Amino acid sequence: MLYAYFMAGLSKDDLAQMNRDYFQSLEKERLVEVADNLHQLAVEQWEKINSNSRNSSQPPSGDNPFQKPDSSQGESKSTASPQENIVQQPIATESKIKRKPGRQKGSKGFGRSKPVSISSIIPHYPSHCNACNQPKERN
Repeated sequence: MLYAYFMAGLSKDDLAQMNRDYFQSLEKERLVEVADNLHQLAVEQWEKINSNSRNSSQPPSGDNPFQKPDSSQGESKSTASPQENIVQQPIATESKIKRKPGRQKGSKGFGRSKPVSISSIIPHYPSHCNACNQPKERN
């Protein structure tokens, strides 16, 4: 499916330009193509919002701690209150911390020895419209 490649290139500005007047100005075939692309984008965003450690490669620490796990995932329901389910983690005391996070005083820094010189500028233009996948017209 070629259109999935182009929909990934839609930016916030591209979506902001799509309004009622834009949709009414399109031919029926292009409007169907734009609607299909927007549907694919909506499905991708819905899947991204509803992903968690049980249905993706995310770590469990990325899950929402306030959302109850789905019982349809095969987990047994617990009758304990949420406060009883919290595992107490030992708190690090200041005596265990030896260094502050980040670069330490006296350590060697990193950087460029010479500024980058620009040798040429190469313009890049999209070959297709991100909304309707039609080839862009060159002037």
